[in-house]
Amino acid sequence: AHVPHFAEPGRINPKTAQDLMPEAAYSSALDHIVFTCVDIAFLYGDRLLLAKRNHYPRKAWWIIGGRMVAGENPIETAQRKASEEAQLHHLAAERFQFSGVYSTSFAFREQAPRHHGSHSVNLIYQVALSEPETHLVQLTSSEYDSHYQWIQLEQISTLVDATSPLDQALLQMVQDLRIG
Repeated sequence: AHVPHFAEPGRINPKTAQDLMPEAAYSSALDHIVFTCVDIAFLYGDRLLLAKRNHYPRKAWWIIGGRMVAGENPIETAQRKASEEAQLHHLAAERFQFSGVYSTSFAFREQAPRHHGSHSVNLIYQVALSEPETHLVQLTSSEYDSHYQWIQLEQISTLVDATSPLDQALLQMVQDLRIG
């Protein structure tokens, strides 16, 4: 399964992933819009790569990923995020298997005013990695602290707080993975 993406010919994307919106405009946008993220569940056997994020909206365990850029299709975002955040370059589009869509509403965000939070819709893809590929993973130091690990799927609940709504979202994402 995949997320269908329809693009009219002639669309011009005025911005790229490297173009940043001015901070004040971005903060205002977060007050008014729901943004889309593409997150990737990297799997190796019965293990999932989890990382502790350094920044709001999620300063806790999560999977790798981030915001889509206008005009990007979800697989392109997944490939870009795999490359930018995990140093897994050139993963073929066919390797990304869609596993679910979730709505996540965060209490805090990195931009002022921090307590306004943000709201995203997360498209989740899973990618099975080979053993040699697991050694290539290097998480972006600005996004993640040094705490990342390959954890057995059945042990993930020991890392999180089952009463936290966002940890419940992570556990639901894990439950919805198509293993085997």
